Amino acid sequence: MSFIYIYERSAKIGVQSNTIVIESEREKLKRTIPIEGVESIIIFGNASLSSSCVRQLMERDINLTWLSSSGKFFGRLESTRKVNIERQRKQFALGDNNDFTLKLSKKIVLAKVKNQITILRRYQRNRMDMEDTVKRNIDAMIKLLPVIKRVGTKEELMGNEGMAARYYFDGLSALVEPEFLFSGRSKQPPKDAFNSLLSFAYTLLLYDIYTAAVNRGLHPYAGFFHSDKRGHPALCSDLMEEWRAVLADSLALYVTSRGIIKKEHFQEPDHDGGIYLNGDASKTYIGEYEKKVRTQSQYLAYADFPVSFRRAIEMQCQRLAKAIEEGDPEIYQPVVIR
Repeated sequence: MSFIYIYERSAKIGVQSNTIVIESEREKLKRTIPIEGVESIIIFGNASLSSSCVRQLMERDINLTWLSSSGKFFGRLESTRKVNIERQRKQFALGDNNDFTLKLSKKIVLAKVKNQITILRRYQRNRMDMEDTVKRNIDAMIKLLPVIKRVGTKEELMGNEGMAARYYFDGLSALVEPEFLFSGRSKQPPKDAFNSLLSFAYTLLLYDIYTAAVNRGLHPYAGFFHSDKRGHPALCSDLMEEWRAVLADSLALYVTSRGIIKKEHFQEPDHDGGIYLNGDASKTYIGEYEKKVRTQSQYLAYADFPVSFRRAIEMQCQRLAKAIEEGDPEIYQPVVIR
């Protein structure tokens, strides 16, 4: 299955003879893509679709996600054929079950912190001048792992997860190229170039997970670790935690260390002080993200064969669906990289 990203300004999207047609007179573009195998279309900025095109996409269960050119989420259009109300009723009920939510949340946070430690260790080899700083933060995160295992409330868990995040981003800031130096996580809007890359990758990853969760009959807004918040897909944020360092943070480190993305690829700060990639660099970054999620790995504890990261995300959603059906958080096994 493939994802289509449309970044061309004023693009027109249609369907003709089982083919998706994307045209932009402004950018002198015309592309045709076989509709078979397309799972999702992500639109950045302005694009128009005919009502007949929308109908055909819905009939084929191809969902549409609209984002601004800087990655702000506007909304989605999707078929309702995969809604599983029985599963969602169980999901809602378990969201009020303190034992289930705490056990599941602990598993997710422990995997997240372990993966962050692994990423710091991997990239530390490229910045030996920062070895002491990175090692100090890694050691502090390792000491938090048994504490996280012992916490008795979600509030304690969130507090320790926050401490681990501070150590992690301090270590991460020591590993980036000097021109991308940042002093910590900033978002909504991102205040520097590296945070901009992180936010963009998190957005792409979040709606990858959103699609996988909806396709498995899960409700994307009913989470277990993240609190309910109007307009926020809390379940997708839960599922994203184990993947942040693996897919997004490592991607930002990779493109900056290899010179694929450079400081000059960012626009001047906008009205709210946010820093964002320009159009051509955004396309490049999306391309690198797609390469990453299509990479084969063998990190799933319950699978003895390699799968792409995108397929692994889908399998993790199915695993969570099974844990919800059985009411057993132990069924869910977060990804822990090596």
